Amino acid sequence: MKLTTGERIANAACEWLGTPYQNNAMVKGKGVDCSYLLVAAVVDSGLMNIADFNIENYSNEWHLHRSEEKYLKYVKQVADEVPFDDLHIGDFLLYQYGRCISHGAIYIGNNLVIHAFVDLGVILSSIDDVLFYDAKGKSRLRAVYRFRKGGK
Repeated sequence: MKLTTGERIANAACEWLGTPYQNNAMVKGKGVDCSYLLVAAVVDSGLMNIADFNIENYSNEWHLHRSEEKYLKYVKQVADEVPFDDLHIGDFLLYQYGRCISHGAIYIGNNLVIHAFVDLGVILSSIDDVLFYDAKGKSRLRAVYRFRKGGK
């Protein structure tokens, strides 16, 4: 049976489970951050080449000091926004920490996402995990995007 694009992305991401968190890195088993986990899943699934991505270096605290939607800008290059209630395996869930969207996860089905989180590395979490809520109990989820065949 042929896998869907989303299943290919989710399966590729799951191969990164247990990889430590490392800002601006993408080395399976050694270090990755949440943005590069999304890139790795698309590259490892064979949907795009790493050369197709041009991501500038960034501070792991940029979202605390700036409002520019850098994370979102890169996701929009390869994916289209979809409604929250139309969640499919392989979709990118984007969360706001600080002033703007600064965290991403990949939906793998059964209300689970895979993501790289500071101090935790690449982990599975429920989409309702406390990590995804602010101190007042409000969801940090701001958008859901689906990979666009052909990327850009």
